[in-house]
Amino acid sequence: MDEAVRVDSEIGPLERVLVHTPGIEIEAMTPTTLAEVLYNDIVPLGVIAEEHAKLKRVLSLFTEVLEVRDLLREAIESPEARADLVDQVVRSFDIEGRSGELLALGPDELIRILIGGFPARKDSLTRFLDPAEFDLHPLPNLYFTRDGAMVYRNKIIIGAMAYEVRQLEALLAEFIFGHSARLRSEGLLFDGAREQPAGVTLEGGDFQLLKEDLLVIGLSDRTTSQAIDIVVGRIAADRQGPVRVFVVLLPSERATIHLDMIFTMIDRDKAVVYAPHILGKDRRPVVRMDVDPAGRRSIRRVDSLLGGLAEAGLPLEPVLCGMGDPLLEQREQWLSATNFLAVAPGKIVGYSCNVATLEALDRAGFAVRGADLFLSGRESPTAYEKLVIAVDGIELARGGGGVRCMTMPVRRAPVAW
Repeated sequence: MDEAVRVDSEIGPLERVLVHTPGIEIEAMTPTTLAEVLYNDIVPLGVIAEEHAKLKRVLSLFTEVLEVRDLLREAIESPEARADLVDQVVRSFDIEGRSGELLALGPDELIRILIGGFPARKDSLTRFLDPAEFDLHPLPNLYFTRDGAMVYRNKIIIGAMAYEVRQLEALLAEFIFGHSARLRSEGLLFDGAREQPAGVTLEGGDFQLLKEDLLVIGLSDRTTSQAIDIVVGRIAADRQGPVRVFVVLLPSERATIHLDMIFTMIDRDKAVVYAPHILGKDRRPVVRMDVDPAGRRSIRRVDSLLGGLAEAGLPLEPVLCGMGDPLLEQREQWLSATNFLAVAPGKIVGYSCNVATLEALDRAGFAVRGADLFLSGRESPTAYEKLVIAVDGIELARGGGGVRCMTMPVRRAPVAW
């Protein structure tokens, strides 16, 4: 049977990826609500939509690109599915009194409301004076599709979002994976949209599957140790074999909200890293946890992430963000310079604005080429063994993430190790 969903690594040839094109939800932000929706600045919709459209065209050179809106639209064609989604939403966000309004909407309008925001009803003095503008927040972070769900082999992990303004993203991901034939899986390993006891949060930017039995997970402001314990235990039980996990303890900083802001694997033997947190004398603490199918755990500290991975049989050569220059590495890390998406082993997509990091990749043996070279048909990516496709994304980056953040791989081909 053809598997609609299957991911065994970070770098396997990409066959199917889920994205969301930014829309009206971006324009719901104001300077006074930026912090509430986890942004640093206002971003112009027209520009980021253009940058995102070009990214989608690049991805389409390699893979099937699926849109969140399209899959939602297909799923809620069924009145029963639409009623189920509305019921989940109103109960999750305590707005049962408005279910009739949502059920009366057609599919397109319902999707517009779920993504663009459901304005609060102002039909009494009390409600009029309530400063809350929305009963359902707009979802300006939805274009960072990586965080709401993760695929492990042929099963799904639904994110347990750390902030309420992103929790609807996880619920929509759960709905899509549960109703789309194009995302057929063997079920859920963890459902963070419903199963989120106190202290349990998990987001996809912290979850990296290097090999089927080898993971690196960030312990961050967005992902907790309790969530890691639960998910890793279920992964070990599901695969009926031991799992090796390296947990990187991230600092509580805006620039390092997720692991992929300081580390991403880009080839069988290489990773892009932010040196101060991965290699420097003040590098972040790392814990190795080995878990067997019965849930027994062996836990110990290791000296460094790369040293631990080498000991586990996966030595990775670091390519330094900003070429390791103390000034440039900070500037480019802020603009997601470690946040690359591998579309195949040694073929990656990232932002063109991070010039020093691209130079480091060039020195590491990668051909660095602009996206237009391939979109125009002048050259083919197949002509290159090691390749970086540089896409324009300076406004997208201001939203707080890179190309890995904006893509949720749902199927990759196996890697020949």
